[in-house]
Amino acid sequence: MRPVLSVIAGFGVALIVYGVAYSHGNPHGGVPDPLLAARLIPLELLLGVLAGLLVYRTFGRRQAAAPRPDTQERMVVRLALRKGGHFTLADLSEASPLTPQQAREVVGQMLEAGRLRASETEPGGYRLP
Repeated sequence: MRPVLSVIAGFGVALIVYGVAYSHGNPHGGVPDPLLAARLIPLELLLGVLAGLLVYRTFGRRQAAAPRPDTQERMVVRLALRKGGHFTLADLSEASPLTPQQAREVVGQMLEAGRLRASETEPGGYRLP
């Protein structure tokens, strides 16, 4: 999806710049200049490529960013509330976008902070305090 959006943004910017050059920046009249617009095609394409790269990099940063710990903790609390206060790591991995490793890490952090407790009734289970 990221490359498709980048290409669409690049073409869009290139067409807008072409339109500005064609109409001399005056969208409501004036004398159009197709020769100027044609001479500036390399500049228009360059600006389109730059816009496409900017969109590609922007979406890449958001995808590469690790999920925030508070967001992960909210996922755990929501799952626990839906399950009556008790859950297991398997439940968490199945019901959330967290990987098993991320689930173990967030549960460990919450146990250390006292926001979760090990369940006495279910081995390998956890509960809200």
